[in-house]
Amino acid sequence: MSRIDEVLELKKQKRAKLEEMGVAVHPYSYEKKHSIEFVLNHLDKTVKTAGRVTAYRTHGKVIFLDIKDPTGQIQVMARKNAVGGKQFKILKLTDPGDFIGVTGKVGKTKTGETTIIADEVTFLGKALRPLPSSWNVAKNKEVRFRKRYVDMLVNDQVFQLLQARWTILKEIRRFLQDKEGFTEVETPILQPLYGGTNAKPFTTHMNALDNDFYLRIAPELYLKRLIVGGHERIFEIARNFRNEGIDQTHQPEFTMIEWYEAYADYKRMMSVTEKLIKHLMIKLYGHTTLEIDRHKIDVGKKWQQLTMVEAVKKYLDLNFNQADDQTLKQLLGENQIELTGQFTRGKALFALFDKLVTPKLIGPIWIIDYPRDVSPLAKKHRQTDWLAERFEGYIGGKEIADGWSEVVDPIDQRRLFEVEQKRMKAGDDEAHPMDEDFIEAMEYGMPPLGGIGIGIDRLVMFLTNTWSIKEVIAFPTLRPLVKNKATTNSKTSKKTPESKKASINNISLPPREKAKELLNEYVKNPALKHHMQMVAKAMQAYAQKLGEDEELWYQAGLLHDLDWEAYPDEHPNKAVNEILKDYPNELKAAILTHAPGRTGKEPETLIERYLFACDELSGFLHAYALMRPNGFEGMKASKVKKKLKDKAFAANVSRDDINKGFELIEVEPTEHIQFLIETFKKHGY
Repeated sequence: MSRIDEVLELKKQKRAKLEEMGVAVHPYSYEKKHSIEFVLNHLDKTVKTAGRVTAYRTHGKVIFLDIKDPTGQIQVMARKNAVGGKQFKILKLTDPGDFIGVTGKVGKTKTGETTIIADEVTFLGKALRPLPSSWNVAKNKEVRFRKRYVDMLVNDQVFQLLQARWTILKEIRRFLQDKEGFTEVETPILQPLYGGTNAKPFTTHMNALDNDFYLRIAPELYLKRLIVGGHERIFEIARNFRNEGIDQTHQPEFTMIEWYEAYADYKRMMSVTEKLIKHLMIKLYGHTTLEIDRHKIDVGKKWQQLTMVEAVKKYLDLNFNQADDQTLKQLLGENQIELTGQFTRGKALFALFDKLVTPKLIGPIWIIDYPRDVSPLAKKHRQTDWLAERFEGYIGGKEIADGWSEVVDPIDQRRLFEVEQKRMKAGDDEAHPMDEDFIEAMEYGMPPLGGIGIGIDRLVMFLTNTWSIKEVIAFPTLRPLVKNKATTNSKTSKKTPESKKASINNISLPPREKAKELLNEYVKNPALKHHMQMVAKAMQAYAQKLGEDEELWYQAGLLHDLDWEAYPDEHPNKAVNEILKDYPNELKAAILTHAPGRTGKEPETLIERYLFACDELSGFLHAYALMRPNGFEGMKASKVKKKLKDKAFAANVSRDDINKGFELIEVEPTEHIQFLIETFKKHGY
């Protein structure tokens, strides 16, 4: 029996004893009159509160517990003669993680700690799993994000960060509704035609209408329909979905706010946004100095404004209006910037600005007057035809908001959509589709209009100086441990972690000595044997880090290339189907999926993804170590990343597979590379 199984069994036994005593281990309710924050600030007052037990200490006939709620943590002291014999027995069956209610007077202990001196204790809930004693933020990101509820429970910084997110959402609503007179509205998530920005949509099928629909990529076009319908100041905090990449600042499911104001232009939008950011800072911190990376930035002062042409002149020394097309193309090439679809001067200006200028915009600053051909929903500039009245706000080198003087002329809008159609035909899969229904709505008449969009996740990152989008989302999108199946039947059912465990246990893992015997029998090449041993150590280290079966992961790494030397044309099927018959299904599946090009099976489970991620990169790291006088000693991930770009070095190692490995385990490349370096250095490779 594993350690966790032993703990679960002990907790179930305690639960049974509580039930034998007539205790309702999960009662229906409890009258909690005071928060712990209130209790901490009211010495000598009799209080009634409740919370989760986070610590437990016993001293003869006195039990000390710490209990916690969202407002704080406090010690509880329960004397046997004060709470009574039965309640004292109940407390002795209580563990960290359980819930209790407490009535008593607030006082100080001899050590000066504020404490509830209990005269009544009520059991309110039994936890069957133990609370982690520590939760390493840096090393257990995979586990943290998959078990976010535990992360929030034991990591107060994470809890407070998400509390800040909810505060930001609440205060955005208050500001727009109470101070600016906006109305919050709702628009469809399932749409017959996507639109409102340039992005790849998710597609789904609605059985009731037997028609394909798209998940919303932006609420813009429906919000503008509401403007046509007579609303003048509206906003929506919308869940959007874009079928694009996942990285440090992007998630396919995200939250944004868009608001629109009739009779306003982009100057008004910038003014409202400045006031909103200042309002949020005051509500969060009581001041307007924002810390981003190493910069301290006062968002309370008047924000600077530069046109995009002025920005590239100031920061790149590029006089755009005098530069010819060839000069622009040369600059794009020198900086390895590729345009999507056809070349235009406007797209070139935006691309150069976006890559080379934005990191220098510490701000706060508004960049205004964007090229029209990258702003299909923005109104033509009142003075310059090829520009649009569009703006973006930048703070700390990062974009925070995007807004416009909106197009309200249906003829102008049709022309812009037609330009987008040409780009779509030229291969731009993010071009905006033609929306005839939206144009028809515009033909009923629209007033002058200003609009803006702000990513809520990005805004929370800004305001909390937290530069990972997964940290500011309660439940970020992650690769499933097991790929979900749309349908199941009696012959094929969706695998769950429980069923996978059963598949492991149906064949016990042979001892490591047998794996070593197989290695020596089938692998004679010392270099290949060395590689397999390295991958085994890498897998074992990751299993230890992630709380997985170390022996299973070690042997998967040790045996993954078992048939490569003797049966290269049948690898890895020969090993899985014939040599490793007596091994667990999970190990064999990992070996099959580490070579998807040969087996047609892609990595899905945790062990499969990590084996794929460790295999090719381990080979590259070994090759790099061989050319260094000190091998892995002193090796840095940054140097490895530079060496990966040298296609002539270790040319037989697939860079595509290494990059795919980074994506599969959803870990920053530097972090994965450095982890393997430290592992191999530790084991003397």
